[in-house]
Amino acid sequence: MFGMYEIDCEGRRYFGNVSLKEFHRFTRNGDTYLFNIEKMTSHKISASTSRNIDSVLYSFGELVPAPMVEELRKIDLIDDPQTENDCGVSDKADTNGRTEKKSEFSVSNIALFVAQTCNMRCVYCYGEGGEYGGKGMMSEETAFMAVDWLMDNSKSAEKVNISFFGGEPLLNFPLIKRTVEYAKGRAAERNKKVSFGMTTNASLLTEEIISFMKEEKINTLVSFDGSADIQNRQRPFADGNGSYDSVIANIQKLLAVFPETTARATVYGDTDPVEIKNGMKKAEFKTFFVIKASPVILTGGNLDASDRAADEDMSRRMMEYKEKEWDGFVETLRNRNADVHQVGQIPEPLVTGEKRYFMCGVGKGLAGISVSGDIYPCHRFAGQEDAKIGNIIDYKVEGINDYHRSVVTNLPRCSTCWARYICGGGCFYDNKSRTGDMRIPDIFYCNETKANAETVIAMYARLDDTDKEYLKGLYRNLVDERLP
Repeated sequence: MFGMYEIDCEGRRYFGNVSLKEFHRFTRNGDTYLFNIEKMTSHKISASTSRNIDSVLYSFGELVPAPMVEELRKIDLIDDPQTENDCGVSDKADTNGRTEKKSEFSVSNIALFVAQTCNMRCVYCYGEGGEYGGKGMMSEETAFMAVDWLMDNSKSAEKVNISFFGGEPLLNFPLIKRTVEYAKGRAAERNKKVSFGMTTNASLLTEEIISFMKEEKINTLVSFDGSADIQNRQRPFADGNGSYDSVIANIQKLLAVFPETTARATVYGDTDPVEIKNGMKKAEFKTFFVIKASPVILTGGNLDASDRAADEDMSRRMMEYKEKEWDGFVETLRNRNADVHQVGQIPEPLVTGEKRYFMCGVGKGLAGISVSGDIYPCHRFAGQEDAKIGNIIDYKVEGINDYHRSVVTNLPRCSTCWARYICGGGCFYDNKSRTGDMRIPDIFYCNETKANAETVIAMYARLDDTDKEYLKGLYRNLVDERLP
């Protein structure tokens, strides 16, 4: 088959067999935008450029005037012959879903369930009150075996990470201290660097614990829902009492030592994300993100019509909230006073140009380890027997598993979606909770993701080159800050 060719005719240049790279075009507030799917670039285009695109699309092999081709080359839309190899199988993907081709398969990040019990009863908890189907405290023997398992199965990786998880991990703080000391020793023996993280509800923080976290550089994520009303309603203590007053006092102690601590808030039911945001700012969090609650798989319940309607209503409110947040972020970028931690509001592939083949490192670069030593593809699947990978006693990471096969390139519905490299195929837990199959996204999720993507693409396309370079600089700083 002939590739694109160039000819002269009556003093004018033309091109034949012109084809375009895969793209998505849409309008927003009267303007037209184009997203180049292969190059991961976004452009605001003129009406004439849009007409030129249509002319090429519907040329049906006819000659295309050179000026038209050159204009489309400016946005890298002309599909010049090239050789690409994209089989959709990743040798390694980090926890952000980026793909890195390597011959070695390893796990370098674990979520360690030191406590499968909790002192709160959050209304949206997907872990059955933090128990995940297996209530209890992790023993020292299991914790140390998990560390050894990580050191062995991280193979040649120079850096590993252990994140303490629950339930509420601080219910087992003595074990955390012993595990940190043991892990540092084992890492030194292997010439590895080990870093630590923790997800906590902040209710049990003390001066001693905060001092230990500072000494060991434990990166902490605080689960907190903002305002007193929302926190007390959505995150009560196990005895039914509100948790806001206790938690906010501890948060102030934590922020005094770790001012950059990140918080995560959850939208549930008719919760207003703007009220959450205001509560987060009042608590003086510089960095926080707001997510919507996921359906709970462990209870065996499925979304009925009323659940789905509520879920969709919640999604619409979140989309409106995000659009306002993104508009505000643009202004901070243009004024050059954006905080490095705000970069997370922009989908990483748009900033870096790197395609996302996976939503995260689920089942590949990371694993969740329960109190009994069972291994799961991530912390969210703990307690789900059909998702269990093995046990630290005898399971070894060897070669490709099903999690290395990208949904983006292997599922027909995803492989033809224009937003696939932004989305990465969705969260496997959320997929399973809504469709019953972790590899099949819910249609409403797909529509929500594409609507959000269009909003951000349009926003990103309005930035000039200096704005984008400033944004990339912020992103590089954020990556450096997160490195162990």
